[in-house]
Amino acid sequence: MQAPAQTIANGQAHHAYFLACVPEPYRILGLRLRPFSLGHYLLLQKFNCAYVQDEVEPRHADLTLGCLVCSMRFAEFIEFIEQKNFLHQVKKWGKRIGVYQFAEKSALFTEYLKASLTEPDYICTQPSDGNEGDWTHNLKTTLVTRLGYTDTEALDMPLTKALSEYYKLAESEGILRLLTPEDIAMAKANDAALAALEELQTAKPEKEDHGATP
Repeated sequence: MQAPAQTIANGQAHHAYFLACVPEPYRILGLRLRPFSLGHYLLLQKFNCAYVQDEVEPRHADLTLGCLVCSMRFAEFIEFIEQKNFLHQVKKWGKRIGVYQFAEKSALFTEYLKASLTEPDYICTQPSDGNEGDWTHNLKTTLVTRLGYTDTEALDMPLTKALSEYYKLAESEGILRLLTPEDIAMAKANDAALAALEELQTAKPEKEDHGATP
């Protein structure tokens, strides 16, 4: 595939980076959620929140935990749960929420997560050695040791921004190439053309057999 004009590619890259740095805000169960971060993901994993577990159906407690975690910074949440009266504060917050439509709020929280856990489209330009390790460890290590962020910054920055910088570094080192919207559109058009050709080739013998003399 041919690369699009450099000016277009640069403009799209800047726009995508802006969107990654400033994600759309979400407010769920009366809490304004911070942009989903690596720290949020690690906390949800630590407390076995169903929203980041495979094939586990979320329940009310999972949504409550998810919203609390994602409304704070990493260190702020750790301080919050270490307070002696944190359960009392959670109960007070629960009373203020009252009755709500769980399915609706759960779907909204899932949307919030998916918006941040989506990787960009890319193609690898170097073979993988098969030893990729845990993605959260790789991401945090790269942010701190290669890109100069502190541990706190790496844990609290929007995950979309963290992934954007991670993949841009990999692209600059020739490990992969990020695909532009034009690349993706061209690939889809090629796939559609190949599918149509295969369908035509499959249907052709049927037409010949249909007209054959017994």
